[in-house]
Amino acid sequence: MKVFCCINQHDYGGGLILVAADTKEEAYFTAALDDSISYLFDWTDDNDMLCEPDGTITHCKSDSYPLDKWFEVEHLSTDLTEPQVIIEDSYFE
Repeated sequence: MKVFCCINQHDYGGGLILVAADTKEEAYFTAALDDSISYLFDWTDDNDMLCEPDGTITHCKSDSYPLDKWFEVEHLSTDLTEPQVIIEDSYFE
């Protein structure tokens, strides 16, 4: 599997997330649905009201890790066979 990264985007914060996945979108969803860090992601419906995760990428948003800031770390790979969060370590004020 490939390794995808996103650097924390808060103005007064830092850190990053690494996720094993086949695509950037799969990495994003994997992070958004991970119980230990799902609080960093919000799910909203078409009316911009909070909702349960529905698998629609446009309904999932994160101030910490916005989808357009994710990238593949081309010099890293993993022998994991299922998508999963490798590490998330961040802070923000």
